[in-house]
Amino acid sequence: MTESSSITWRTLAWAIGPVIGVLLLRAGLQAQGENDASGLQPLRAATLVADPYQAMWAAARPFVFTALGLLAAALLLRWGLRAALRRHGWPRLRPWALALWVLAWGLGGAGLLASHFNQTGRHPVAEPEARVLLARAVPPGAHGPGGAELYLQLPDTSAPQRLLAEGESPAAWPPGRVARLQVQAGRWWGRWGRLAPPGGG
Repeated sequence: MTESSSITWRTLAWAIGPVIGVLLLRAGLQAQGENDASGLQPLRAATLVADPYQAMWAAARPFVFTALGLLAAALLLRWGLRAALRRHGWPRLRPWALALWVLAWGLGGAGLLASHFNQTGRHPVAEPEARVLLARAVPPGAHGPGGAELYLQLPDTSAPQRLLAEGESPAAWPPGRVARLQVQAGRWWGRWGRLAPPGGG
């Protein structure tokens, strides 16, 4: 094996290795998450809308902002890479590009681990009583049995929150009804909750 082919294989290994490692880590963490029998669901900020146009914008907003961010990053990368190639050439830039690639995937893996440890470090907080603003049906799917997505007004938050109540019917949660929640806070961020059993059991 010549020296050039050895360098090529080494470069290929450094390019593919981090990707495979992060994908395997993600699969392993997902498998552990599927074994979580706590029944807790993430409490997320909700957006209540008054007309169909607001609903369309609320649904499309994450995609639009993500697409704009990716487009801006791609244009900046293309401009910067072209200028760097003209000035230094690919042989001098290749180690730096490979290092940035490995760093990016390493940060992705670190983010997965941080999210995992944040959830495994959850701890109970006070059980709030929340007022139901809206309930909508969520059909069963590959990731869950479905139920009712409740839009709630919690006493300690100004913005409405939404929570999936697995196996519940939206008809059982008319607007104005009070729901008592069991809530856990993440180790560093976020909150998870579920409906408390009647009588606090």
